[in-house]
Amino acid sequence: MLRFRLFLTLIIAGVLTLPLQAATITVADNGADYTSIQAAIDAANNGDEIIVSPGTYLETINFNGKAITVRSASGDPADTIIDGGGNGSVVTCDSGETSTTVFDGFTITNGSAYDGGGMYNESSSPTVTNCTFSGNTADEEGGGMEHEFSRSTVTNCTFSGNTSD
Repeated sequence: MLRFRLFLTLIIAGVLTLPLQAATITVADNGADYTSIQAAIDAANNGDEIIVSPGTYLETINFNGKAITVRSASGDPADTIIDGGGNGSVVTCDSGETSTTVFDGFTITNGSAYDGGGMYNESSSPTVTNCTFSGNTADEEGGGMEHEFSRSTVTNCTFSGNTSD
């Protein structure tokens, strides 16, 4: 009996130390894991990749400190749009996200916030690439994007038609 317990303990300890496999999570109107980007982010674990099908998603999203990749399936920002509906920052990174948080291939529009209408970064440094920020507003700073105490990497992005006082 003692040998069985020792054996079982070793098996459990071995399983608990195995690295978790990163998951690929899909977002689309139908036939996907999720129909909203935020629901997919909420379900994701560090290292996961979320692939978003072309379409317009009426929502705002918050990475909630997760080291994940959220990318459009086509890579063309004209195909995959996140429309914030004037309900705050469209994209938020304010929980210590690092360069391992990646946001790639979206049009960000219709954000309206005090700071960072399109994207608000506070004390976070995500990687943002191949995105278009257009038609966002902020009362104070960063109609398109606000970086407060952040060092975001922004590559191959377009900013147009954003306003801020």
